[in-house]
This record gives sequence, C-alpha cells and structure tokens, in this order.
Amino acid sequence: MKKQKLFSMINIFGLAVSLTAAIFIFQYAGYQLSFDQHFNDHQLIYRVMNDRYEGDQLIQRGQITYSAVGPQLSEDYPEVAFSTTLNFYTNLLIRYDENKIVQDRVPFADANFFNVFEHELLAGNKDELLKEPLSTVLTISAAEKLIGPKDSPNEYLDEVIYFHEDGFKVVGVIADIPQNSSLVFDILLSRETLIGWWGETARFSWTGSDYFHYLRLEKGADAQLLESKLEDFSNRYFKGNQVTGTFEKFHLQPLAEVHLDETYEYETHATINGQLINILMLIAFFILIMAWVNYINLTTSRSLQRAKEVGMRKVVGASIWQLRFQFLQEAVIVNLLGLVLAVTIVQIFQQQYNQFTNVDYTLFDTVLLKFKGVSIIVWFLGIFSVGTIASASYPAFVLSKYMPVHMLKGNYSQSSTGNLLRKSLVVFQFILSTSLIAFTVVVTNQTNFIREYDLGYNTSQVLNINGPMDTNLDTTFVTTIHAFINELESNSMIEKVGVTTAEFGEQLPRTFNVRRIGSDEGVMLNRLGANYGFFEVYNIDLLAGRSFRIEDHNRDGQQIDKLVLNDKARELLGFQSPADAVNKKVQLFGREFFVIGVTDNFHFRSVKQSVEPILFLPFYEVDGDTYHIRYQTQNTQEVVSFVSDKYDEFFPGDQFEYGFMDAKVQSQYEQEVQFGKVFSVFSFVGISIACLGLVGLVGYSATKRTKEIGVRKVLGASVLDILKVISVDFLFLIGIATLLALPIIYIGARNWLNSFQNRIELSPWFFLFPVLLVFMMAVLVIISQTMKTAQDNPVNSLRED
Repeated sequence: MKKQKLFSMINIFGLAVSLTAAIFIFQYAGYQLSFDQHFNDHQLIYRVMNDRYEGDQLIQRGQITYSAVGPQLSEDYPEVAFSTTLNFYTNLLIRYDENKIVQDRVPFADANFFNVFEHELLAGNKDELLKEPLSTVLTISAAEKLIGPKDSPNEYLDEVIYFHEDGFKVVGVIADIPQNSSLVFDILLSRETLIGWWGETARFSWTGSDYFHYLRLEKGADAQLLESKLEDFSNRYFKGNQVTGTFEKFHLQPLAEVHLDETYEYETHATINGQLINILMLIAFFILIMAWVNYINLTTSRSLQRAKEVGMRKVVGASIWQLRFQFLQEAVIVNLLGLVLAVTIVQIFQQQYNQFTNVDYTLFDTVLLKFKGVSIIVWFLGIFSVGTIASASYPAFVLSKYMPVHMLKGNYSQSSTGNLLRKSLVVFQFILSTSLIAFTVVVTNQTNFIREYDLGYNTSQVLNINGPMDTNLDTTFVTTIHAFINELESNSMIEKVGVTTAEFGEQLPRTFNVRRIGSDEGVMLNRLGANYGFFEVYNIDLLAGRSFRIEDHNRDGQQIDKLVLNDKARELLGFQSPADAVNKKVQLFGREFFVIGVTDNFHFRSVKQSVEPILFLPFYEVDGDTYHIRYQTQNTQEVVSFVSDKYDEFFPGDQFEYGFMDAKVQSQYEQEVQFGKVFSVFSFVGISIACLGLVGLVGYSATKRTKEIGVRKVLGASVLDILKVISVDFLFLIGIATLLALPIIYIGARNWLNSFQNRIELSPWFFLFPVLLVFMMAVLVIISQTMKTAQDNPVNSLRED
C-alpha cells in the first residue's frame, strides 16, 4: 500500500464509496421490505382480495369485499385458524374533555383482530377486547395525547372517549404500531358498534361490499392449496353473477406483500411499487460489483511487479497455497478498510440521508430490520464476504500458479488471459454506467412529465379545508352549508367555494349497472358528490348543458333527480355526443336521473392512472366533506385566518384543518420524486466508481508504456498522437459497452414506463445522451491521466536504455 499509494487509494476509496451507497440503499430497501414482518408468524397472515368482473371485463381489483366472506371462509376451511373483518372511517374527530385529535383513518375491528395480529398488550384482557359495542383500544401514544399522561397503562381502562355523541369505553391499551406496518392506527373501535349503526348486514351479507378481511392460517397450512379452493367458494355462494350481478374471483395476498403492491384499489395505507425496490437493490449490487471489478482490474494490471515478487517467493520455498493466502489476506484487509471508512461516512451523512428519504434511520435500526426472517445486516455482510473472496480469488489463483521462471520474466502481464479479463471487466463496468445514466434520464423526465401534466383543472390558489366532523347539523345541514359558503364568498378575497364528498386523489366509490334509459347494457361509473360551485372553483369546462344550481340540492336524497357526467362516462353510456346526453335519463340506485350537463375529462386521481368515468350528484355528507376555496389574493395567511374564523363561527367545537390543492397534487408523486432523487444519486456513485477504475487503468497503462511513448516522441509523434495511441483501445472497449447497453436500456425503460398510464415516449435522445456522456467522461479521464506522460521529455524515459 505504501509503494502503490494511488492504486491503494483508488481501491480503498472506491470500495468505501460503493459500500456506503450499498448501506444506504440497504437501509431504504430493507425498511420497505420489512413491512409487517414484526408480527409473529407473519407468513401465516393473508389478506382476502376480490377481483370483480362484468362478463370478461375486470371492473374492480382490490380488497374490499362482502361482509360474509371472511366468516364463511373461517367456517368452511379448517386451514383458517382465525379471520377478522375491518371497516374504515375517514376524518374522525375524537374527543376527551377539551382534548381533540383528528384521525385520517380509523379502523372498526372485531374481537378476532388480536388473534390475527399479535400486538403487544399493555393493559386489558385480550379475550375481551372489542367484543362489546362502544368499546375501543388505544395505542399508548394516543392515550397519552388524548387523555393525558398516567402512571400506568391500566389507569386508562374504563375511560370514555367520544366520537360525535357516542362514548367509547377504553378496554385496552397496546404498544405503538411500528412505522413499518401497513395497518397503522392510533385508535381501534369495536365493529359491534358499526353493526349497531348499519344493521346485521354489516355482520354477514353477500351483497354489501365495503369490508376488509384478514386470515391467519394454521401452522403447516398450504396457502396455495387453500387459494385453489376459492373458485369453488365463489361458485357456491355467488352462483356466477346471480347474487351480485358480477362475477367474483378471490385470491390471497401474503401480508408481507401488501406494502409492496400498488396495483390494488381502495388501499387504506400508502403503498410502494415493489419493482422500484428491486431496481434499487440491483443498483446496490451493481455498485458493489463495479468496485470489486476495479480491485480485480487494478490488481491484475499490476501483475508485472507482483509477478517478480511471486517468482522470488517461490524460489525461496513459498508454496502455492501460501501465496494464495497472501493475496486473499491482502484483499480482506483492503475490503475491511473500505468497510470501516464506509461505516464512518454513513455515520457522518446519516442525518442528511434521512432528510433526503423522509424516514429516520440509524445503523442500529438497520440491524433490527429483517427480510425473509434474516437481519438485513446479515444479508449485507454475506454479500460483502462473498464479494471480497470472489474479487480476491482470481488474481490470487492466477498469479500463484505460474512457474518462477515465467514470473521473473514478467510474462503474465502480456498474457492473453489477463488482457481479455481486464477488457471484459471494463466493458462490463461501462455497460452498467451507460445503463444507469440512461435510466436516470428516463426516471427524471417521466417524473417531471407527470408533475407537469395537464390535469384538466386549475390547482393554483385553492385552499382545501375539512368539513364539520363533530357539529350536529341534523336536518339543517344543507342550509347551514349554503349559509357558510355564502358567508365566505361575501369576502372579496374569496372567488368561489365548492364542496365534494371525497378528496382529490382518493379512490371514488363505484356505482354498478348504470344505464341510459332505452339500453339494457349497464356500466360501472365512479361516483362523486359535488355542489353547485365545484366545477367553477377548478375551471372545469362544461362541454354541454349546465352545472348544478343551489336548488338541485336537497336534504332528502330521494328528492334529488339530476346528475352531471364527465365525457368518459358519457361515452360509456352510449350517448353520441355531449349535447346528445343533456336532458336524457339514466338509471341508477333503481331510480331515474336527468343528465343536466357533461364536463370535459379531468384526472381526479393521479395521472399515473387513466381518466376515470365519473358521475356527479348534488349530494353532501354530514361529515367527511371537503371544501375547495378559490381565493384571489397573494396574502394567503389572511385568507386562512378569515376562513378559520368563519369555520369556528358556523361549526363551533370542530377542528379546523387546511391544506393547498397544488401541494396535495404534487404529494401524489412524492414516491416517484423520491425514487428519482435516490436513483440519480446512486447512479452518479456507480458512474464515479467506473471512472475511478478507468483512472487507475489508464494511469497504469501510460506508466507501463513510458519507453514506447519516448520512442514515438523521438520519431516525431505529437502529444495528440500519443493521446490517440493510448486512448484508442479504451474508447473501443467503451464503444462496445455502449452498444451492448442500448437493448438493456430500451427493455428496462419500457418495462418501467409501462406502469404509468400517461408516460413519455422514448426518443433517440434517451439513447444518444448517455452514450455521448460516457464517451466525454472517458476522454476527460484518459487525457487527465496520460497528459503528463505524453509531455515528458523522452530523454528521461529512454535514459536507462
């Protein structure tokens, strides 16, 4: 290491950087892969999934299904140890005396919940939890926040918290839910309460579909065998499409896969594209390989000096295994130094990395993460050990096997085997580098594309606030809402106020068998309650007819007989044009409605999905509405303050919460933006390591050819001629690498882009740019490493001869 400082530094620093990148990627990927694996026997827990078909057309793919499904599966199949059914309420205001907390999503669960999910119980009797109506289980943090600190968790038992006018008795306190859980909650309410509100169909029905079922199988049960029986289960209870009007297909999803699959609808938590995690893991793997390739390349390129050393050792009696052990020992030392430096770098930059990924990691937390039941650190150290031994084995075994006479003559460095290996590894490195650059460009452009995509409505200067959640408006709630809207619009800062029954980005409820009068063919449409100001707030264009008017709303839903369609819904219903649909009747809910208008299409959800067919009804909800307020002033805080005061005036006791529409829309693409940043950073690391290896190889090549260069200069060669001689071999190899990378780039980019309904086109620029950039970086490296040798006085290099 002292003799060859440059090579030692390149090896150690390259390994340290690659190991740092790998540790950071393992932290991020390990966290995502560890979701739900903290449960005992998590591999026995499955979610029941329901695919719904109209004929051959898949119209719904998700986990909401009928209330009878879980209980009946538990009764029919002995493989099922326990089943639990959940429902979810959104935007709940929970009260205890003067304390209030707003919960985005609260599950109602039955008594079997804690038999399926084994949470740590701090207070209460597990056998009695959630059996009774109006009972609740709190996490310890929620209990402390809502009720206040206590000396013991048992002191929270029998306290009463309130949702609307209903009081729920605390029957249990559990430890906080781990962050890496797909089913996160602070408050768990008894499903018996919901059954009391909704009726017995909430307990057991083959038609009402708003229920989530989880199963815990018996140990040793074959999940695939059970899944194969679900087709017969569907036929037996749904009789084709006779019961629900659609064909029901069921399958089981392992709990550990829930977080990694974003293809299902009506998810109750944030999911991630598991494919992205696999890509990041591949990047980590490739970065490590590139660092070890550098080690092999630089070690074998120094074979001339090491060959003489090895030959001398053999002459004085060293065995082949002693020599191999020496090379292996050197490789282990270099890799361990790289690992120590990498851990140091991780500790230094951990906080910045946490801010970068929006998750709090520590090295200790990484040790606790598990994948497939094995610690992430064990996986990492296993890969590190294999890579260390593999990268040391080739030079150790090759250099040690030659005869001393050959070694002392230095013939190995000219061998075809050594040269072919180095050339192959250089090609491999730059295939990866070119691919990483290209994928970075594709990911960045696709992310920018979806963020800037025309949604079909105007999101700027729109304030969103939650509707009243705790105010009892009884029969006056429609008139109260209208009075609140009028009060807001009376201020010159407020341009228009709209109301919807769902937030942008949410999966809308669906209405099946919607058909125009005179047609026997029903279609499935998404449904959204909207008021008379909604379309104007977002500047959504009307293609024909009119929007809602204030008189279209009615407290009695049975009196509402008008609706608006978007253009995609109009097409599905079979109307020839927007104008053709106006004043026609459609049937839904067993009643007839007049189509009063048709709007242009717009993306209610992310542009990752296609535009959905939507029917709009002039409905309000007692709680859960979202108010959309378009303002026309730059003093945003003044608008928020005014709206907050009016909210408190009309809905005393309710919790005022707000956000901005443009920020909400951008948050839908947070995962893609974050992935793009992470991908770009680690791609840069990979490319830098490849260039670092090229620095070593070119520098060594220039040094080895010093006498040749001196002769050429004596014979009249210019500096440019010398640069050409040295660079041509390397540029030829890089050219081969870029050509081999092109099909990899195309296939990989196309497969990733296919996960988006709206995506960029792969123009020739996406292939040309990485090739040009790789060549430019290679030329700069070659020039920087050969210029000194090319400019040296030939007398110095030829003096010995």
